[in-house]
Amino acid sequence: MTPQERKAKVLELRKEHEDYFQTSSNINALYIPKMAYRPSGKDDLHISFFPSELQKGKDIFTEFVSIDYETEDPKRTLYLLKYNADWAKNYEIVTSNSGFERHIVPVSELLIINDVTDRKFPIKEKAELKDFIKVKDPEKRDIVDVLIGIEKALLSINQKLSK
Repeated sequence: MTPQERKAKVLELRKEHEDYFQTSSNINALYIPKMAYRPSGKDDLHISFFPSELQKGKDIFTEFVSIDYETEDPKRTLYLLKYNADWAKNYEIVTSNSGFERHIVPVSELLIINDVTDRKFPIKEKAELKDFIKVKDPEKRDIVDVLIGIEKALLSINQKLSK
């Protein structure tokens, strides 16, 4: 795939999330769709970023795609990797067969922003709910984390079964 073809596919994928970027004041959001995979010797799914992507010093929005930039999630889940100033120390380096170095990030570190089933709710309402859960009731926050983990596991199983 040429760089121009890849760029066109990324722009097409981004259209699904553009409403969120516009309404959440992330107009110039750094959106980099990635392939989730299980690196050799690891039990969990990871995504990888080139140093140049992490050096931008911005939060990164992503979704899971194939090597051909075809969506692998029927729900088109949008994830967020919060910027980590210590990314060079915290994320393990892997080198591809072609010699490219990338940093791998466990999928479990990604925050789920939304998917097609919950994009119908105003962002403000979701933010208020997250604030309530986080600040006012830590026990409910633990439940939400468990449910998010279950959702990720089910998504992973669904992706494996669809292959």
